[in-house]
Amino acid sequence: MDYNALVTFLLALSGGLGAGLLSYAISRLVAPPKHSTIKEARFEAGNPPSKRGRGWFTMQYYAYLVVFLTVEPIFFYLFLLLMETHEMYYSVVQLFVLIMLMLAPPLVFGLDAANRIELWKIKERKER
Repeated sequence: MDYNALVTFLLALSGGLGAGLLSYAISRLVAPPKHSTIKEARFEAGNPPSKRGRGWFTMQYYAYLVVFLTVEPIFFYLFLLLMETHEMYYSVVQLFVLIMLMLAPPLVFGLDAANRIELWKIKERKER
């Protein structure tokens, strides 16, 4: 059995748990101990609410999620592709153009949908 690896693992584990417990203790010391309405209120982008909140679950940022989930993997593949530029220049350029063409439609959709606020508002039912 490799004792160095075991000791390293146990030190890393205890260090992580210790940091977590220390962070929790500091947050308990800094946070107000009592419940307050302002502490439990929902804020939009950190601003105090000016009227009733729209709801507890909104999909307002769904379009940005679409953009991120589209762009991030493509940039990962572009990074891998750029590492092969020195060997196969023309093939890499063709793949780069193809990837950019694949990136355009979901990116346009996501950014367009993010700008249309009416898609993301929660419609309230009127009581009869």
